[in-house]
Amino acid sequence: MKNHKSNDEQLKEQLRKLPKIEDKRTKEEVFQQIEAQMKQDKPSSQKKRSFIWVPVLATVCAALLIFVIIQGQDFSRSYDQSTSEMADDSDMDTFDNADDEASTAEESREADIFNKAEMQDNIKEEYRYLLDMEDTQGASHMAFLTEQGQHIIPITILQSNFSYNQINEYIDLEENDLYDIGIREIQFQRENQKVIATFTDSFELQPSGNNYSNFEKVLAYMFRPLGMKEIQFENHHPILNEGDISNNLVPLSPIEQVPYKIYQSNNGAEWLAAKTDGIFKTLTAALEEMKIAEPAFNVQPSIPEDTVIETEDQPGGQVFVSLSSAQIGDNQITVQMIEAILATAFTYGYQEVIFSIGIDQIGKYDLSEPIQTTDQINIIQ
Repeated sequence: MKNHKSNDEQLKEQLRKLPKIEDKRTKEEVFQQIEAQMKQDKPSSQKKRSFIWVPVLATVCAALLIFVIIQGQDFSRSYDQSTSEMADDSDMDTFDNADDEASTAEESREADIFNKAEMQDNIKEEYRYLLDMEDTQGASHMAFLTEQGQHIIPITILQSNFSYNQINEYIDLEENDLYDIGIREIQFQRENQKVIATFTDSFELQPSGNNYSNFEKVLAYMFRPLGMKEIQFENHHPILNEGDISNNLVPLSPIEQVPYKIYQSNNGAEWLAAKTDGIFKTLTAALEEMKIAEPAFNVQPSIPEDTVIETEDQPGGQVFVSLSSAQIGDNQITVQMIEAILATAFTYGYQEVIFSIGIDQIGKYDLSEPIQTTDQINIIQ
């Protein structure tokens, strides 16, 4: 506290020593001069500040205006473009959707067709078929004996340029345990509804009643399917002496009431075999015979042995066949059974068979509909 007081006293003392300055103006004059000076300085300062900010503000306003205009144009342009693109996209989507739907439908249809075709191909490849249902006018027919000579194996060759003496080009007889009774040593010529035949020097069939019977049966299986009823031989051979013929004219017996079983060769091939000995006056009797195996002759039943069989004639050349067996199903045995019955029914004069076996489809056969019989047996393409 003492220090502060000492300093104040010193300051006062120094102020007293300063020279005196006298201002003779009155207080009013001093105030007016100060006021006048302040009024003069204030407008100049405001004017100066206004002059400085005006161009700045103008520039800012112009920039803002230009920005707004540009943005408005860009927005309008963008909106129009966006709207147009949306419309185009909508149209394209509409067309694309329509195209996609049409394409999908077409692809689905093609896929269905392909799948059905593939299914049919698979069905055809899954089983081995021995019959042909097509009415092939260009087909040729051959026939051979089984190894023991107890059954006849008819062969249908679907070739229009087939030659009888070239049968080895189509089937290996030795490999299939089949016996040619001498057909390859005979020259055949078909003329309208006649067959002209000539024995060659190499024909060596020994004359006997049994040989002649088999000889005539083979000829019947070759030419009866073509509508031929007799064969005119141009020359003579002692085998003809065993038959009741004249002028070398061999009558051909009709192929009637014949059961078909399955002949199995040593190489595993299976053929429909005609049982030509025995009398089977009705289709039911033939079907019952087809249940019987003949192992001594490599012949298997074409109908399972446990099958219960019922038949009934229907109008229009149809026959109803009902079969019941534990072995019937989606298998090769059933396919062989169906084909053996169709071939057998043909020899009894039936045109169609109505099947009832507990299933509606087996391989290529639609059993929900009557199936045509045929004499085109053991097909070779």
